[in-house]
Amino acid sequence: MQQVIRVTVAAWLSSTIAGCQSSPLESDAAPAQMSSCSAALRQALGLVDAASESEVSVLEGEQGSELVVFVDASAGGINGQDAYPWVYVSLASGTPVGLTDIEALASDDWDLAFKRFVVRTNSGDGGPGKGGALRVELPWKSVTLDTLGTRSLPAEDWFDDDCNLTIDEQGELVTTFAGWHEYDLATHTLMPAPVVYLVRGAAGALYKLAILDYYASPSSGPGTVPGRYKLRIAPLK
Repeated sequence: MQQVIRVTVAAWLSSTIAGCQSSPLESDAAPAQMSSCSAALRQALGLVDAASESEVSVLEGEQGSELVVFVDASAGGINGQDAYPWVYVSLASGTPVGLTDIEALASDDWDLAFKRFVVRTNSGDGGPGKGGALRVELPWKSVTLDTLGTRSLPAEDWFDDDCNLTIDEQGELVTTFAGWHEYDLATHTLMPAPVVYLVRGAAGALYKLAILDYYASPSSGPGTVPGRYKLRIAPLK
């Protein structure tokens, strides 16, 4: 079971700001929709006032049906990621959404955002959309709209009323996609857990999504670089 920790903003910032390579964002750059915890949010997400140029491409399928999508969220590596923006993706088309991190905080044009091994939905503390995600331990073909039933999909919720941040044992955000991977001690790699996520896009559309690979390549073959996702996406019916 994943351990969840609440830390004060001051304590968390003191341990992260020193290693942040991105330029600090001026307070007046934040959109009006941001919460009272906006300063902590900017640091928690490592926001950069630039749009990602990383590759996002459809490997298989067509819009409106099942897609296999490549998402390169590897920029900067483990030590330099703070200097690079998040990668924003539309689940309907499997294509990138060209927004800066600041613009994305006020936009419902994107559904999921990726940076290295962290994935977040456009919802709650993560964005202004109607998104959310729920992990289910079922085979892909068994996951249908009936799987959701009357359950709601949790939105991103990282702060309590005192702006204390929710992190895991490694100091990472606990997003709705937390637990998507398993750590292989023998190879020291991240392996996707055998699960499917029910996902609501920013505008309310429902999808099912499986992470197939974290070391993918745009040619659809095997790769070696971490942070390069291969996703299976389909409308939830």
